[in-house]
Amino acid sequence: MKKIFVFLNISILLISCNATNTNSCHKIITFVNKTNKTIYVVGSGEYPNIEDYKYNSNPLNNSYDTKVSANEASKNVLPTSGNCHEAIYSNIKSGIMMVYVFDGSTLETQGWDYIKTNNLVLKRYDLTLKDLENMNWTITYDGK
Repeated sequence: MKKIFVFLNISILLISCNATNTNSCHKIITFVNKTNKTIYVVGSGEYPNIEDYKYNSNPLNNSYDTKVSANEASKNVLPTSGNCHEAIYSNIKSGIMMVYVFDGSTLETQGWDYIKTNNLVLKRYDLTLKDLENMNWTITYDGK
């Protein structure tokens, strides 16, 4: 009986972790890093407070959900905790999600406080739900 219980719990966990996109529910935003530098990505729904990222925890503490290696793509950033992005947007008053990009080397060597104190945001995207739909749920950072 105990083995069946463990098996069922593991099965449920694996099924629930399998995030996918459908026509009406998008749980994944692909983030493409077209630079030769590691970056970290953080999101916020508190527009127009453009410094809201400063209240986030250190992206290094959760690098699985924030780190995008050089010349790679990640489907792990901007996680939804099982919700659809469409549902998340319905709770964003401004209708704009800010996506911040930070230099990985600076973050890893100087620290999160240094980044915040010096406002070292490489890029900020201000995206509506329609923007993400038009971008086919893919954000591409090219270093510009």
